[in-house]
Amino acid sequence: MNMEKAVNKPVQDSNIRFERKFLFQNCHVQDIVQSVYRNSYGFQEIFHKRKVNNIYFDDSNYNFYKQNVEGVANRKKLRLRWYGQNTLEIENPAIEIKKKMGEAGDKDSFRLKGLSLDLATQTPNDIHTFLLKNIEENLAVHQALNRLHPTLINTYERRYFLSFCGRYRITVDFNQAFYNPNYVVLENSRRKISDIVLELKYAVEADNEARQVSQQIKTRLSKNSKYVNGINLLYHNDLA
Repeated sequence: MNMEKAVNKPVQDSNIRFERKFLFQNCHVQDIVQSVYRNSYGFQEIFHKRKVNNIYFDDSNYNFYKQNVEGVANRKKLRLRWYGQNTLEIENPAIEIKKKMGEAGDKDSFRLKGLSLDLATQTPNDIHTFLLKNIEENLAVHQALNRLHPTLINTYERRYFLSFCGRYRITVDFNQAFYNPNYVVLENSRRKISDIVLELKYAVEADNEARQVSQQIKTRLSKNSKYVNGINLLYHNDLA
C-alpha cells in the first residue's frame, strides 16, 4: 500500500438538494433504464457506468444507524468513497459527510487527490488510523472521524442520467454487495441483494415541478438506506 504519498489538502464541495429514492425488486436493470429513457423529461445517460465503493463509519453506539432507523429529522453519516472495479484498491478517495435536514440533504465532500490505499494488505481500521494522521489540517473532519470506527463496506454499480432541461438527475444503483470490515478476509463476509435503487436528485428550488418527473417512475417512493440495509444484513438486527 502506498502510504508514503503526500495527501493533498482536502477540497470541499457542498450542495443542498432533494434525493427521492425509488426501490425496485425482482426487476432487470435494463428494464429500469428503458423506463428512464421513456420519461417525458428526456433523460439521457451522461456518464459511463462505474462501481461505487464505500467504507462507512459510526460511533460505538451506532448512532448514525439508529438515527436513520428512528427517522430523526436532522442527522448525518460519514463515509470514505472511491470508484473502481477492484474494491480493494482505494485510489483518490473522498471523505464525505452526508447531512439530512428534514426532507432536504447536503453533502460535504473532502477529496483526497493522490491518495492510494490497499484493502488487500491493510484493514479498514488501519486505513481509519492513517486518515486521522493525514487530515489534521481539517479540524472539523478530523474531530468527526476521530470519534468513529469502520462499520460497513458496501459496493454497487451506478448509471447516471440527466433530464433535457438539466434540472433533474437520476442514478440507478444495482449489484449491491456488503462486507463486514471486522473480517480478516473481507470476501468471507460478503452479502448481496438484488434490489435496485433509483434516485431522483434535484435542487430545492426545482421541487414544484419534480412531481411530474416522479409520477412517471413506476414504483413506490422509499426511504431506502444502503447503510441501514447493510448493517441489518451483516449484524442481523443485533443493534435494534
